[in-house]
Amino acid sequence: MVWRESREKLHRLAVCAGVVCAVSIGLVLPLAWAQDEVYKKEDPVQKEDSAVIEMEPIQVEGQRIEHLESVKRELAKRPASNILIEEKEIVQSRALNLQDVLQFSPGVRFQSRNGADEGQFQIRGTSLRNNFHHRGINILINGIYFGDADGFSDFEAIDLLAYERIEIYKGANALRYGANSMGGAINFVPRTGYNASILQMRVIGGSFGLVSGQVSSGKVTEPFKIGNMDATADYYISASGNRQDGFQVHSEQARQRINANVGLKLGTHQEIRAYFLQANVSEFLPGTLTSEQLFANRRQVGNQTPGEDPSGGSFFACALNSQVCKYGRYYNFQRIGVAYRNEFAANQFVEIIPYYSYQYLDHPIFQVLRQDNHNVGGELRYVNANPLFGKTNSFVVGVQPRYLDRHQSRFVNVRGSAGAISQNAFLRTFYVGVYGEDALDLTEKFTMVLGARWDYSTRQGTVQNFAPVGIPTQNAPSTLVGTQQPIRHFDAISPKLGFVYKTTPTSQVYFNASRSYEPPLDLELLSSVNADGSGNTGFLNLDAQRGWQFELGYRGASVDKRYSWDLTAYDLEMEKEILASTINNRGTFQNANSTRHVGVEAGGVMVLARGLFSSGSGINDDSLQVRAAYTWSHFRFTEDVRGGGVGGPDVLVARDGNTIPGAPEHNLAGELRYDHPQGWWVAPNMEWVLTGIHTDYLNEVKAPSYFVVNIKSGWNVTKNLTLYAEGRNLTDKTYAGAITVNDSLRRFANPAWGISAFAGAEYRF
Repeated sequence: MVWRESREKLHRLAVCAGVVCAVSIGLVLPLAWAQDEVYKKEDPVQKEDSAVIEMEPIQVEGQRIEHLESVKRELAKRPASNILIEEKEIVQSRALNLQDVLQFSPGVRFQSRNGADEGQFQIRGTSLRNNFHHRGINILINGIYFGDADGFSDFEAIDLLAYERIEIYKGANALRYGANSMGGAINFVPRTGYNASILQMRVIGGSFGLVSGQVSSGKVTEPFKIGNMDATADYYISASGNRQDGFQVHSEQARQRINANVGLKLGTHQEIRAYFLQANVSEFLPGTLTSEQLFANRRQVGNQTPGEDPSGGSFFACALNSQVCKYGRYYNFQRIGVAYRNEFAANQFVEIIPYYSYQYLDHPIFQVLRQDNHNVGGELRYVNANPLFGKTNSFVVGVQPRYLDRHQSRFVNVRGSAGAISQNAFLRTFYVGVYGEDALDLTEKFTMVLGARWDYSTRQGTVQNFAPVGIPTQNAPSTLVGTQQPIRHFDAISPKLGFVYKTTPTSQVYFNASRSYEPPLDLELLSSVNADGSGNTGFLNLDAQRGWQFELGYRGASVDKRYSWDLTAYDLEMEKEILASTINNRGTFQNANSTRHVGVEAGGVMVLARGLFSSGSGINDDSLQVRAAYTWSHFRFTEDVRGGGVGGPDVLVARDGNTIPGAPEHNLAGELRYDHPQGWWVAPNMEWVLTGIHTDYLNEVKAPSYFVVNIKSGWNVTKNLTLYAEGRNLTDKTYAGAITVNDSLRRFANPAWGISAFAGAEYRF
């Protein structure tokens, strides 16, 4: 692919990255060298015997910005259902997209589009408007915000193999991470030199031209001196790439990524860690199919107008089909972040976390979009774990500023090339979030959590609209028809109240009531038409969505850890939910007045038997275990939704009581796994969507239900060599996993891959 990147852009990137590094080091090193004392203290939270649901823990030596066991204790004290995906679950999968690791996460649904790492990602139905890319759930890398300041983000730059664990916070239960988005947050925690091999190589290949490889290295240095302080450094670097021909016509794609971090431990109470990420992404976009097209030929190119000859049509919006118009997405991305932690007093520390990212995007779709995106931001956080009134207490307060400078141009798509300009926009977003939370153990069994968050953001732009002249060609002129300078402000206070009660030493009941708030994105505000049918004169008349979530759950594990469970019921009362609507036959966004998301989430693991065919003293026993995840999702409109349109000024968009489309009401995943002490394992699993999935707001079209059978297996041949194999969709089921909602031509289906097989190997020195 040809990357349209000038020398000036590279120079600007280098200068900005250098400034961020210089400012960060200038801030943190004086603080580090100013320390005279080394605080040796006992972590009071280690005395807690909280219920922790875990697989095999990772043993990590040395100081870290965050410790795995500390994270487990923190999650166990949170009055909400959270999910922790550990390294074992990542490496014992293809690890190509989140669907590979989130299948057994109740309440969380990720379905890949086109077999890619980009997909339909939602938690408790909060991001169902996302027909492309991602919003509504904050993405973080080791707690450092990853997406654009307006809330937009994607997954293509994320390489799962570079991360030791994944934390998922549902809703607003983690004020630091998720209260400024309806769905919550997902936090990717990178490997470091403390838990990496000096050299690790992994390769995997399989159906539809899939080839993926990774090489990584990590190491901890011998201790050395910086002035009078003892110091230890470590590094981790991962380089990876993958490509695939794809299942559907026009779905070829490729990725190249570099993830690296370098840490410096100063004494026993300070650490500096710098993170770097580089990604090159190139992909064709095959488009979606109607139900008739899906079952006639699920591999055909998408975005065709049903009933029309794909060779005909109008060029102005290039809506012939995805292949003729060469729909695709090509970008390069660089990101640098620094995290500095200073335990300046007993049971107290501060963190300073600045970051900067740059992305250049070339995106031919119905028109050709080109963007330069600069994001800068960070966080300042203070934590105090000293007792309060003689009781165990933890208090945290923080501030998170972000800024986005985006230049976006749109051109007529002339079979994938940029023709006449149609829009030129300079967009700026400023955001600041301030949060505070306190968790107090009122008794040995009862913990009360109280917190609040304030979020403020502005959206400001200079938008020039053009009218292309004559028949669209690559050299056709355009005439400036208007310039707008819109500005919008959004702010809200989001409180939280919750408790955790230990019913036994290894089980808990929890409850929380929390508020979330999410303003619309730039791309939503720039859409063409308002809900009443009037044209957009700058930014749409679009409000922020907000909601109260009430959650009650019970989690725990048996004393012998033979079985564990997490059962949760929730009610999310939303106002102004943002919908992907169609007004005057044009795709746009509008608010619903009120909606209700109610659900039940149940997950658990149970060891059925040990010593079935191989028995010995504990570790020499084989084992058979089962795990399952069930999600009931009851998402409904609680008022009629109306909008302007061809049928009149007051057209019914959704009826009170209708299902909000995009997610199945019942979803069940199950796995039976056998582990042999010689190091091999086999795990057949299934996914069952019991009922169809509504795809439009009037509930006139439904994607069919499906039952899919897969199998995974692996073998630790030696302590260095591991083999892996997987078979997917073994019955060759035709179905749509990811759903496009409310398409005016009923093209809802992103076809899932047919029967397929993959195998690979990993070697560690």
